[in-house]
Amino acid sequence: MGSQTSASDTESRPWLWPIAVAVLALAAHGASLGCGWIWDDDSYITANRVVQSPDGWLTLWDPGATPQYYPFVFLGFWIQHAIFGLEPFTYHLINVLMHAANAALLLVVLERASVPRAFWIAALFAVHPMGVESVAWVTERKNVQSMLFALASVLAFMRVLSAGEGGRLAPWIASFLLFIAALLSKTTAIFVPPCLVLLMLWQHRSIERWIVGALTPFFVAGLVLGLFTAYMEKAHVGASGDAFVLGALERIQLAGRTATFYLATYAIPTEQIFIYPRFQLDATSAIGWIPALLWLAAFGFAIRLWRRTRAPLLVLLWIGAGLFPALGFFNVWPFVYSFVADHFAYAAMPAFGVVIVSTMVSLGERIPRAARFGPLVGVVAIVACIALSIRATPKYESEEILWRTTLAQNPSAWIASNNIASILLPRAGLLAQQGRGAEAAAIAREALGFAQLAGAVKPDEFSNAVNRSEAHRLLGELDEALREIDLAMELEPWISDVRWVRARVLESLGRRDEAREEFREAARLAMKVHEEVAARRELLRIAAAIRDVEDALAQCARLIALNPDDADMRANRGSLLVAAGRPEEARGVLLEVANLPMERFSRESVWVASTVGYLRLAIEAPLSPDEAAAAKTVSARLMAVGRGDPLARYLSLALALALGDESVRPRIVQIADEARAAGATQFADEITGFLARRGRGGAESR
Repeated sequence: MGSQTSASDTESRPWLWPIAVAVLALAAHGASLGCGWIWDDDSYITANRVVQSPDGWLTLWDPGATPQYYPFVFLGFWIQHAIFGLEPFTYHLINVLMHAANAALLLVVLERASVPRAFWIAALFAVHPMGVESVAWVTERKNVQSMLFALASVLAFMRVLSAGEGGRLAPWIASFLLFIAALLSKTTAIFVPPCLVLLMLWQHRSIERWIVGALTPFFVAGLVLGLFTAYMEKAHVGASGDAFVLGALERIQLAGRTATFYLATYAIPTEQIFIYPRFQLDATSAIGWIPALLWLAAFGFAIRLWRRTRAPLLVLLWIGAGLFPALGFFNVWPFVYSFVADHFAYAAMPAFGVVIVSTMVSLGERIPRAARFGPLVGVVAIVACIALSIRATPKYESEEILWRTTLAQNPSAWIASNNIASILLPRAGLLAQQGRGAEAAAIAREALGFAQLAGAVKPDEFSNAVNRSEAHRLLGELDEALREIDLAMELEPWISDVRWVRARVLESLGRRDEAREEFREAARLAMKVHEEVAARRELLRIAAAIRDVEDALAQCARLIALNPDDADMRANRGSLLVAAGRPEEARGVLLEVANLPMERFSRESVWVASTVGYLRLAIEAPLSPDEAAAAKTVSARLMAVGRGDPLARYLSLALALALGDESVRPRIVQIADEARAAGATQFADEITGFLARRGRGGAESR
């Protein structure tokens, strides 16, 4: 790999090569534009109430309001959702464009830092298949966005270093704000201040007092937000428990193995696995210490070379800065499944590129006449990486494809087996509801097989037992279903979803009172809104079935408090108030419901039923002038929706009669006669009863 351009090309067309690496990035990752939503995209976007609520742009700043505290990422999602909704194409497009911009910015930074063979390093970053996971997975917008701000911050700080004393403040402010934006996108951006120091050492710049003052806020901000992220991973995300109990020696051993894995994977990117096999750590194993000792030796050798050349030590420190958050010194949730993931290494990929390109050049210099083939080798490497990236992308088309591919690549990935079961079970449940029992049973049996496979690999994981329980329930094997969910209860007695599943099994066994108590416990233990909503909906259903109207009203009130935008639940409350014999309250609630926009309801029929319920109460009650006017408006809406429906016509005329218009009485009588002739006796009797109660006394109003 030789020099990428002539000096004249670089000077006359400085924009050409950044555009070239951006185009290479688009070529390598453009296939991800056809991908869909996968793992965690629901909690980040498609089922995230903060992203989808009008005031979400404010709520997302509250720690704990989103799955991880990366508010700049969720702000971007909020803006995108407001403009484009939930069409995945636009989200993938932004990821691809950000990665392409990162490749271009990386080239500019490397060239301004006078790093040799900058084009090849940036081009390799642009097309390398290790980047596919960060680009094709919408949730990992965190990576590409954080890198974008981080590189822009470095570029701005380089302006600080080249500016005179009077011109440093503006670029410093820009650099610092961009660094904060990078941290608030993902705190892996803590590599920025160490890399700024490395940059100055590379340029043989003396670190003066003003530079120390300029860098101190960067280090302080990185430390504070880095520690806050570590706390949130443990307290909010759940990165605690037996899977995270590692001694100091094990963590050092893990760091060596992790760094070696990433460098080797970057050098030989034959296969990208979404969940790599989890390392088995043993501080007493001599073999397990080989990677760490090799890194230690490399650092020692680089220190010895310092006076001759600074590059080896600076590149090693650059790798350490980029990988530090993922080396295992801090717990992150994915360690439950694997200690390594391609997206963990995104920030370190440029440093790996320096190692690979420099190594290839060094080898070429030792082979006679090989230098002339350097550019050809570079082109072949870039083309091969583009092909590998394109090959690695299709598994992100859907979550089921992702997990089936992962399981084929790594049979020990219990999370893949478990998640396939989790995808299949709702499908089986829907088929069962549709009366397609044979198809439902076949899919449930397949799901059971995957859940059993997951349990064989990780028997202490409660969610595997939950899936086995649900599969048995769908297969009608209720005793086995109860046994499995009781096992899940033993493993995790404080999980709301476990209680919810157990309640449903108990109800299927005819033990409704016990089921009801389990649903109550599920609601009490709920840590997330959707968990409590699910439990209370079941409690509402049971209360309605046994005609416990007061409990049904209590559940309804709580569900409305949990989700004030749930128009269907407001309609339910109105109906329940009618059943409870509280017509005045019911009329007020149903009038509010009838005035809501139609699109707020799950179905048009829900609005129609509530409006009909309101008008039936309104025609029997004395109405104030304001309510009379509101009732007329509601009646007109019902007529427009009903398009001549006899019930809508009757209620419209009955309201007019109730408000004193006796001229409509014959038309009401005609509707009753038509209903009776058509066999709608109950409807006809309702009309006759109303007319009898109204007599000819005129309107009842106040």
